[in-house]
Amino acid sequence: MTTEAWLPLVLGYLVPIGFFLLAWGGLEPEQGRQAATRGLVALALAALGYFAVGFAFHLGGAGVVSDLPGLAGLDALVGYRVEAGLYWGVLGLDGFFLLGDGDTPEALLLFATYLPMVAAAVLLPVLALGKRGRGGLTVLVGLLTSTLFFPLAACWVWGGGWLAALGRTVGWGHGFVDYAGSGVVFLLAGAISLGGLVALGRKEPQAGPAEMPPAHFPLLANLGVLLATVGWLGWSLGTPFHVAGAEVISGRTVVNGLLGIAGATLTSSLYCWLALGRNDPLMVARGAASGLVALAAGAPFLPSWAALVVGAVAGLALPLGVYLVDRLLRLDDATAAVATTILGGLWGLLSVGLFADGLAGRGWNGVGAEMYRQVAGQGVTGFLAAPGMLGDGPGQSLAQLAGIGAILLLGFGGGWSVSKIAGLLPLRQGKS
Repeated sequence: MTTEAWLPLVLGYLVPIGFFLLAWGGLEPEQGRQAATRGLVALALAALGYFAVGFAFHLGGAGVVSDLPGLAGLDALVGYRVEAGLYWGVLGLDGFFLLGDGDTPEALLLFATYLPMVAAAVLLPVLALGKRGRGGLTVLVGLLTSTLFFPLAACWVWGGGWLAALGRTVGWGHGFVDYAGSGVVFLLAGAISLGGLVALGRKEPQAGPAEMPPAHFPLLANLGVLLATVGWLGWSLGTPFHVAGAEVISGRTVVNGLLGIAGATLTSSLYCWLALGRNDPLMVARGAASGLVALAAGAPFLPSWAALVVGAVAGLALPLGVYLVDRLLRLDDATAAVATTILGGLWGLLSVGLFADGLAGRGWNGVGAEMYRQVAGQGVTGFLAAPGMLGDGPGQSLAQLAGIGAILLLGFGGGWSVSKIAGLLPLRQGKS
């Protein structure tokens, strides 16, 4: 195994670690001690659930949509029949417990590549629900996220499923585009957290003017953002399965990701100066993370100025989102997982349909490998096409909206249902 293959894989595991430290930065000391164990439990649940069931649901049909070596046996994708022209893949059904067709070097590498994204999707709702939820609830939410919620969304978007195929089935651009997890990881995790918190009930109204959330461990929060940034850049450059076969520009991905995070950091810092007359370390760290979440969808496809704008808007929206969740909705989310992931994820996914210029993404989701809209080499394109490219904003935006709606319904419905059902069960209140 070459350095080019294993280094991005290893760096990817910094993403869940970084978001864990970011969430920890806003927790009170007692909650932080509980979260230390809860975080390890979440990672264990992610690995176990994805190993047993999740991988098969996600990539059990990888061989149907790809001719990569070692994956031919993963050929069970429900709803996908090439010979009949049916591309409505919903669920993979091959590779359970990584046995049989899932026990090849290539399939095992796919498991290790996507596991950090599973871990991030599990960790965020587990920590967000930890304060109000029972110990059994957080375990149940984490296990179902790794076995069902994430694998379903990942199959639809990253496994050749129906959202990825919208470009071929109904002619909506290149299908739903999510390069590195704005929707599949972060929007999904935020929606699960939101659904669970709504089901658990609102907290008592707070008297007096709104204040910034306290930063109990600001250094951990800032370290978490830095680690998540390095991990995201590494994982993005590793050419995961859903990117293979499409043309992306690695240097553009890195530059746009960094510009987006920089823009988000500056605007969230500006908000703090205007609101408080000083910087707030926790809010700025969360703003930077929101920029990362937003750029995860379209980093390779946007011009650099648009990446800066996307990050800046995400960073400015984050404090407003925290106020909305905490004061207006009165949801007890000390980790700010809902505000950080939902707003950033929504904006980042929509930005693809707005700003993608067509210079990257040729062949994305199997669309336009040679020519798209009668233009050779045109890739994912929104309203603001580059010179020589034809705009495709309406179609691509419809695909993005369809994906957003599907992921929000899956995440919110799943989080709400599990929390409601768990409330009826004799689960003990957990402190771990």
